[in-house]
Amino acid sequence: MPPFAYKFVLNVIPLVVAVILHEMSHGAMAYVLGDNTAKRAGRFKLHTHFDLYGSFLIPLGLYLIHSPFLIGYAKPVPVDPRNFKHPLPDMALVAIAGPLCNLLLAAITAIVLKDAAAANVNHMFIKIGMNFIVINLALFFFNLIPIPPLDGSRILAAIMPIRFVSKFYALESWGFFIIIGIEAICRQISNMTGANVGIFDSLIKEPLLITLNFLMS
Repeated sequence: MPPFAYKFVLNVIPLVVAVILHEMSHGAMAYVLGDNTAKRAGRFKLHTHFDLYGSFLIPLGLYLIHSPFLIGYAKPVPVDPRNFKHPLPDMALVAIAGPLCNLLLAAITAIVLKDAAAANVNHMFIKIGMNFIVINLALFFFNLIPIPPLDGSRILAAIMPIRFVSKFYALESWGFFIIIGIEAICRQISNMTGANVGIFDSLIKEPLLITLNFLMS
């Protein structure tokens, strides 16, 4: 296999699979709770979640410029909270289904890899599996950040006073800018104090490494 194709399979494909299954789990939970919007839209099939930019071009572009990280996304699942008996708590369950799917995928892959390593399975299979675990854990911890539009914000909205919910969701279009801004401020604090603080280090990297060590032990 050519080096480019090898690295593409190793890095981009596991990301695409992880984000698509993440989105499908949202739709599955919504269906269980009484909203069949995703099913009526035909979104319970893998290919319907593929987004040309988020699932392919963005991760490919980051890979080509040798970015230290890869990000991507799938087409979000349509959900109509009006179909739920308890909109805010049920939306929280729909939201948590995505990250929990990623955590479950990481755990299952870790079990498979340990058996595969003992059986001396192909080295490429092991490397793809390890990347798949890391990507799923990164998605798990990143999506639990309680800032709209991430899944953690739906969980937080379910427990906050109802009068604050609409104002909280109004931040959704600014959410990623808020995350980037907080991270930039944290980096400056780290540079001035020598302390290792930041959203990505504290909320993603460190818990990811702890969980990875636990799964592979």
